[in-house]
This record gives sequence, structure tokens and C-alpha cells, in this order.
Amino acid sequence: MTNQSIFDKLNLRPQERRLVVIVGTIIFVLLNMWFVWPFFDDWGQTQAEIGRNRATLERYRREIDQKPKYEARLRELETTGSEMLSNENELQRIVLMQAAAAGVQTGGSSVTRNSSGNANQFFQEASISIPFHAGGKELVDFLVGIAAQNAMIRVRDMSLRPEQNQTRLGGTLVFVGNFQQRPSTNAPPRKVAALPQTRK
Repeated sequence: MTNQSIFDKLNLRPQERRLVVIVGTIIFVLLNMWFVWPFFDDWGQTQAEIGRNRATLERYRREIDQKPKYEARLRELETTGSEMLSNENELQRIVLMQAAAAGVQTGGSSVTRNSSGNANQFFQEASISIPFHAGGKELVDFLVGIAAQNAMIRVRDMSLRPEQNQTRLGGTLVFVGNFQQRPSTNAPPRKVAALPQTRK
């Protein structure tokens, strides 16, 4: 049994076959004119947009790779003469104020007093976790602004990632601050030894 073409199955004459081929070619060209050719410009624009997004993504990847450098610079800017915070609320106020001044968008934040770590009888340690969205410059300005406060605030943890639109950075910053330990008001009064009486 031999394979038959569609023309053989339709039992078309040579003239009819040529007519079918011509009509099919015309339909193919018209479909391309209506549904393919008008989008040639869109394809070029899409390719250009992909190229821009890749370049932006690479730029922010390089920015994220600078994280150790930023942390080292922040530690360098922290001076040994930094002043101790008065309380944990001051830590939150300074961090949020500097974020707003640098143009960094922050989410909800809360201060947690650390019961362990470097705390001792002289000072307490508190931490604040800040989710943020910012450009590279704004993030650097934010960190430099924190370091310039001459307060005992440092970065304990930093996570960075490019946003979906590839134009900004997002992540979380954890700041740690030290404030003075308040004396306990419930401490029992200290006993004062009686002075020995002297004979006259």
C-alpha cells in the first residue's frame, strides 16, 4: 500500500491542485500580515527591555556583593567615643528618623530587649528589626547616617535582595543598641553599719 497525498485522496486534477496551493499560500501570507508582522516592533522592544532588566539586575547583584564592604565601612565609622542610649525607645527613634531622612521605606518595626549577649550590670542591649525598600544610594546614606549619630548602635544582621521590578533593593536590617542599666527600684535598702560610740 503506497502513501497517498492529500491531493490524491481528494482526487484533484492538476489545475485544481495548483489552485489549492495558490489559495493556501495567499491565506498563509494574509495570516502573517494580520497576526505576525504587526508585532515585529514589539519583539524588538521586548528584547530591549530584557536587556535593560538584565543590566539592572547585574548592577544590583554587584551592589549586594558590596555588603561586606558596607559593613566594614560602618564599623570603621563607629567611634569608640559613642554615647550610650538612654533607653530602647531612643534606638527606634534614631533608626526610623535616619531611614526617613535617607529616603528608605521601612515596614513595621519593634524593639526587643535582649536578655543575653553583651548585657551586664552596667548596660542593657536591645535590637530592632527593620524591613526596608530602597535604592543603593539611599541604603548607603541610611547606614552612614546611623554611624554618624555617635550612639552605640551597630548592624548585627543585613539581608539584601533585588526587588521584582529590578530597580530597588529590599531586605531586612537588624540594629543593636546599648543603653544604660537602670537601678532596680525594688532593691532592698542597704544597711548602714552603726558607728561605734566613743567614750568621753
